[in-house]
Amino acid sequence: MHRRAGFVWLAVLTLVVLGTAPSWANGERLKVGDVKPYAAETPHPYPRAWTDRVFSPGAEFIRIHFSGLHLADGDSLTVSSPDRSQVWTYTGRGPHGNGDVWAFAIDGDTAIVELHGSRGGGYGYRIAEIGHGTVNLSSKKNPPSLDVVCGTDGREDVACHSSALGGLEQPVARLLFTSGGGQYLCTGWLVAGSNNSTLMTNNHCFSTQSETSTLQAMFNYQRTTCGGTTNATTTTYGGGTFLKTNSLNRRGKKGGLDYTLCTLLGNPESTKGELTATTQAAVQGDDIYFIQHPGGGLKEVGYWEDAAHTSRCEVDTINQTYGQSASGSQTGYGCDSEGGSSGSPIVKTTTGRVIALHHYGGVSSSPCLNSGTQLSKICTDAGSLLSCVSN
Repeated sequence: MHRRAGFVWLAVLTLVVLGTAPSWANGERLKVGDVKPYAAETPHPYPRAWTDRVFSPGAEFIRIHFSGLHLADGDSLTVSSPDRSQVWTYTGRGPHGNGDVWAFAIDGDTAIVELHGSRGGGYGYRIAEIGHGTVNLSSKKNPPSLDVVCGTDGREDVACHSSALGGLEQPVARLLFTSGGGQYLCTGWLVAGSNNSTLMTNNHCFSTQSETSTLQAMFNYQRTTCGGTTNATTTTYGGGTFLKTNSLNRRGKKGGLDYTLCTLLGNPESTKGELTATTQAAVQGDDIYFIQHPGGGLKEVGYWEDAAHTSRCEVDTINQTYGQSASGSQTGYGCDSEGGSSGSPIVKTTTGRVIALHHYGGVSSSPCLNSGTQLSKICTDAGSLLSCVSN
């Protein structure tokens, strides 16, 4: 993306969009699968060992939805790939203590469910539905999705700017969750707040406890070197407690301040750190980092607006009202983005503070301008849930 003197230079730009782009085209959660019925269960009570092979023809990944999970003390349940390169383990009544569990994703069309009992006798589980993935979650890019890329794509691997970022990319995660009849991707990040491991993303990604309970947040999904081909080792955490979603001028799924706060299980902030939101007003010309999982792919950063690295990502507009956003709540920037980038932090480079929460791409007034909700507005609305600073 190119812009000059603080505004978008439309005369020489080409908008690269797959399909027809409405305003805020990439301000959407990215659908990557469907929810399909499936019938399997253990005997009740279950024997000492039990195995189900869950197969969904053509699936790029599988997520199994257990209901009524209840295992005896000392027993466990594993969900794995056939070669056991991916293994997730559950005990008792699951991480939320209610027997309702959306297992983490298994790549491919087959998942193996194994119950490991010391003596048997617990209830076991039922499987009434599964998430059938239609997109390969392990590929660098996950088409099809809507791009808002003007001219040439300036995004790079976060490793290309590791010294400048200084670890600011570590609290940013790729989010996979179930909502209604689909599986979706967004971006989210750990933010300083009154609860351990508070995560922020968009309201239009998810906005309820039931959706939060399906959340799979993957950290460190990124290249180890700039332009390299080796992925870093990832860690994955489940959704915890839904805390709050925007309450100001919300009109539809895209309206108001468009934020959601929840916690993650397992305290990832102890190793990944957290970003801090600021109430300080953005200024036109401020340089920014746009840290994101574009298309649900590997973590990248918008540092430059163009592939030639001639134009830095910076704040272009402030205090705007785009689409159905709350009045005067938007900061605009020309950094490239993509479906799945929803919920990304926009970070001021000189302070390392988050000044905006990305949610719109291709705003109605300019198809080459993205925007985010100013954190000063979200801090006021969220109150004590966020530990915002003024610098």
